[in-house]
Amino acid sequence: MVRPMDDPAALLEPFLLPARIERLREAARQRTRNLRVVLDGVHDPHNLSAAVRSCDGFGVLELHVIESAKPFRVRRKVSQGTEKWIRIHRHPSPLEAVAALRAEGFELWVADPRPGGRPVDDLPWEKKLALVFGNEKDGASRETSQAAAGFFCIPMYGFGDSFNVSVAAGVALAVAVRERLRRLGRHGDLSAAEQEELIAEWMRRAVKNADRILTHLATRGSADHEPSDEPLEE
Repeated sequence: MVRPMDDPAALLEPFLLPARIERLREAARQRTRNLRVVLDGVHDPHNLSAAVRSCDGFGVLELHVIESAKPFRVRRKVSQGTEKWIRIHRHPSPLEAVAALRAEGFELWVADPRPGGRPVDDLPWEKKLALVFGNEKDGASRETSQAAAGFFCIPMYGFGDSFNVSVAAGVALAVAVRERLRRLGRHGDLSAAEQEELIAEWMRRAVKNADRILTHLATRGSADHEPSDEPLEE
């Protein structure tokens, strides 16, 4: 008889060393679902992959990719495998992305280097925000721009008139973390239950053959195992 696997994290925990488990738990404590990044028609694989890495580095759990230009592809040499630790939502059109984010109560703010945008420091970071970054040539789509609460800019002090998409995303997220800590006193906003759910999700990715192990444990109730100390980035 197969017993229900209502706690996969507990079943997989013996297969990880304590230091790795604590690393997963600390990362989960610092994750936010109330700050999202939207890549609107960005098609350069390097920019996409670098943005993924920035999302992970700044604790953003959910990335939305609008695949109106090309299918989403990640270069692991650039992303360093960080796509495993965030949730990537793919949308075939801007309207579908807008509808999904609005359904969750997000305000959209579009990055735009042209004069008149709100300085990135002054965005309403207390709210649920989705930061939209358009493609390298044309910027954000008309549909996304029309749905946005406004536009924001990153101050520049040189001769260039804009930052690379992935650089802009990294700068904006660094400001976001700083301002959320200053205004809210914290950056991570997952509930205890959401953290445990995320840790279980990550454990499935951190333990080799996790699904096979869970099936074996569910049917047999036990298994010989050795804790894994493989890098989380692999």
